[in-house]
Amino acid sequence: MYLSTDIPVESLWLLGGALACVALLATIYLLRVRTVTAYRRRADHERPEKADADYLPASVIVYSQGDADELASMLTTILRQDYPAAFEVIVVNEGESVEVRDTVSMLRASNPNLYLTFTPQGVVNLSRKKLALTLGIKAARYDIVVLTTTAADIESPLWLKRMMRPFERDGKTEIVLGHAYIDPDEDTSRGRRHRAFDHSADSIRWLGTAIARHPFRGTEYNIAYRKQAFLRNKGFARSLNLHYGDDDIFISEIARPDNTTVELSEESMVRLRHGNSPRMFRERVLRRAFTESHIGRRPRIVFGLTGWLQLAAAAASIAGAVIAWPKIEASIAASILLILMATLDIAMWRPAMRAMKSRTLLLTLPWLSATYPLRRLGRSIRSKIGKQKKYTWD
Repeated sequence: MYLSTDIPVESLWLLGGALACVALLATIYLLRVRTVTAYRRRADHERPEKADADYLPASVIVYSQGDADELASMLTTILRQDYPAAFEVIVVNEGESVEVRDTVSMLRASNPNLYLTFTPQGVVNLSRKKLALTLGIKAARYDIVVLTTTAADIESPLWLKRMMRPFERDGKTEIVLGHAYIDPDEDTSRGRRHRAFDHSADSIRWLGTAIARHPFRGTEYNIAYRKQAFLRNKGFARSLNLHYGDDDIFISEIARPDNTTVELSEESMVRLRHGNSPRMFRERVLRRAFTESHIGRRPRIVFGLTGWLQLAAAAASIAGAVIAWPKIEASIAASILLILMATLDIAMWRPAMRAMKSRTLLLTLPWLSATYPLRRLGRSIRSKIGKQKKYTWD
């Protein structure tokens, strides 16, 4: 090992390629990850309040699967929302449920704006969730529907006000995309760090793309859109053969750069109940990987490059150092590039995960970020060959 300026050309090309990958990675981080972090900060501190008279009436649709206890907790919070305009709450349960009926009946005695409907029993060859949402949306009295499920927990009395804030009377805004976060304290199982990172990275991936005016999906736990947009698209007609896709395939069909807004204020966020458990996390990401395969890839390709750029930069740096060995200059340059890339990961992802109310990570961030596309690729493959329900005839 010795100092020399006579470094092989191949090594220089590899190190130069690694530097180019790191530079491109930094650019994408600034355009996507940093953008979401800054947008989140502005949502809390810089967005002006609307006058109460400017808020529009809303219909809140809650999708339930017979979980009466969680429904009671959610409805109590929703019915107490500090909202200056009229709103109604429509519970759509999957099938008949005596417990759900009793829960709603008890609350309806003091809340006449609460309604309940059931999907028919014995529905086959049809997505029961999409049927439930369709029934709720068509029954809605008001033009704007705000959708959530009993798998989420609404923590703020200003949730509805924040989700409705972007809607104006001119009708220009048709879709508002909210965020659902996972409480890191709920997950103490092995793999909790990669689950926390992947949920945040997935969220930033589609939120950053939507902020950049290329929306392609939302989250079923926290989303709002105009009823007319739903009817104009004939609802979920183009994906009725799939069990899911109501918040990604459908949104990709109706979302445009000029009609979609992201809402990321603190009060607008909802918390997933037990969302970070290994089983529920696996089911959710496999389901998402399958439905997203039915969406055009162009709006998502930029963010998808990040992990591959990291792997390419690491491989090129190490190869450049090995080829030039024992000349130490190449090894020093490779080490600097790897340290620079790791520092970039920590500097960008740590505040982003804090903004997404996720687990705050540090030294594991470079590894989790670099291997993120490999995990996504594995899930994409498993979602196509796995036995989870995908089509309505399954």
